[in-house]
Amino acid sequence: MSKRIFWGMIVTALLVMVWLAAMATGIRVLVSENLIKPGQTYIVEGYGDLGAGQGESLVCLYFTGRKIVTRVYHYAPNNMFGKDECPFLNQD
Repeated sequence: MSKRIFWGMIVTALLVMVWLAAMATGIRVLVSENLIKPGQTYIVEGYGDLGAGQGESLVCLYFTGRKIVTRVYHYAPNNMFGKDECPFLNQD
């Protein structure tokens, strides 16, 4: 068996384990993170146009095991009155 096939099987097994863990525990795994600044057009269902406000917003996309869900947080670079980055694992 070549090394390429072996490492491909390892990566596939890890992805399947993450998928099963997400399904079984309800933990969400971060897929994408976007910082939206005032003036940008970024529309999120349930939130509207995030760039229309005066503050910055942090948009996080999470994989639940079945679908991708969106969470929006107030952005604060010092992490005091908002978040400076999306949590890698999230459970709501």
